[in-house]
Amino acid sequence: MKGLRSVERTIEDLPDDDHPLFGADDPSRFADAAGYVPGSRRRADRRRPKPRRGRRLAPFLAILVIVAVVGAGYVLVRQVSTRFAVADYTGNGQGFVKIQVQPGDGASDIAATLQKAGVVKSTRAFVNAATNSGQAGDIQPGVYQLRLRSSGSAAMTAILDPANRLVSKVTIPEGYTYLQVLQQIADKTKLPLAQLKAAAAQVANLGIPDGIKATSVEGMLFPATYDFDPNTTADSSLQSMITKFGAEYVALNMASKARTLGLTPYQVLIIASIAEAEAKFDADRAKVARVILNRIAIKRPLQVDATSAYAAKLQGKDPASVVYAAMPGPYNSYKNAGLPPTPIGNPGEAAINAALAPPPGQWLYYVNIDAAGHLGFFTDEASFLQAAATCKAKNWGCG
Repeated sequence: MKGLRSVERTIEDLPDDDHPLFGADDPSRFADAAGYVPGSRRRADRRRPKPRRGRRLAPFLAILVIVAVVGAGYVLVRQVSTRFAVADYTGNGQGFVKIQVQPGDGASDIAATLQKAGVVKSTRAFVNAATNSGQAGDIQPGVYQLRLRSSGSAAMTAILDPANRLVSKVTIPEGYTYLQVLQQIADKTKLPLAQLKAAAAQVANLGIPDGIKATSVEGMLFPATYDFDPNTTADSSLQSMITKFGAEYVALNMASKARTLGLTPYQVLIIASIAEAEAKFDADRAKVARVILNRIAIKRPLQVDATSAYAAKLQGKDPASVVYAAMPGPYNSYKNAGLPPTPIGNPGEAAINAALAPPPGQWLYYVNIDAAGHLGFFTDEASFLQAAATCKAKNWGCG
């Protein structure tokens, strides 16, 4: 025991550098028979882990994984985007084709028409372009000449351009007779005049407004400018005009106002057609309507030259070559009392309004009082005859 304590004391008393476990100036002093010297390495060297080859490869492998993931993602995105991309042509296209937009067609309907005709590659390409433009509602029904293989955007731009719409413009002036209207349509659209006359004879098929009983289209081919596309038929051209008249019929409240005057809407239309033919100015038209009503009230013939002139036109005669008072038939308002059987032309809005709202007055006569065509109105025959003599003497248009 004494020897053991001596050894322990001896070890504890050794300086750190001579400690057999923590190093010594001469480690060989503690070597065993195999030459191993305890504590020969420094403490720092003992604690540092040995480098492993696998740890050096880890960053490189991580980079490879990231690159692989990014590459796979790129390929996947390309495949998905290609699969769901909108099929579309590029540019303004080439060649031409005619397509028709029907009334009531929306963007998807038009897109289907364009895709079928080869104008656009897909319906979605046009629908997207129409939506993005904010002008889908501006596309008008009609026939268009568009380029084949156009991008959706180019097709949308083209269909909004009026220059690409194939139309024949037909302008109908106020006061034209139905025969003049039919000739105008034939001249502008190249529709055969015979077909137009046949269509006009089928009045019941043309959609005249309720409340009007008529055997002729006269008076209802409303004066305006119409756009007829290449597919227009004789029937559809006349229906367009009568549809326009129907809209005016409602807007002007013709049925109600006619009842207030004690007339039918058709009688108002006849009076309006006479006022259209007899007067150049709106104020005069309303007074002409009053003269007509005053003469009917006292059962006096209208004695209007324009009704006999209309009869001459129907017979293919020059109105200036006939004697109005001697003209045979129901349109001679010198011989026949009351209104003629039909309108004598197609009055415009101003003439219809004049017939619906004639001013109060007792006038029974009127005649031109200047070269411009203004009318003077009279209640007694003597004043009228004196004004008529002046009109003839000054060539103001009195026959």
